[in-house]
Amino acid sequence: MLKLIDIEGAFVTIDAMGCQTATADGIIERKADYVLAAKDNQPAPHTEIRQAFEQADSGFKPEHIEHVERQQKRVRTEKRHYYQLTLPKESSTFGRWRAA
Repeated sequence: MLKLIDIEGAFVTIDAMGCQTATADGIIERKADYVLAAKDNQPAPHTEIRQAFEQADSGFKPEHIEHVERQQKRVRTEKRHYYQLTLPKESSTFGRWRAA
């Protein structure tokens, strides 16, 4: 599917089904960046990500980014928190996915 559309310069987001190294390689080759969902379909990355967030839970450091988004929907307000952590250099799991 990625070969059929121009993704150069884009951020491609894919659910857990697309969390494959070949998919990430294809995105990088097409000169784009990616955000992949790691759930139980990828146990090692899922565990490592969970542990990184648990360690950071005591207080985010400068290399951690938090973004808060509020959206009013009729009678309720939705508030979403997005967190970005820097990948630990000693990661044994994430070396399988190519970085841009």
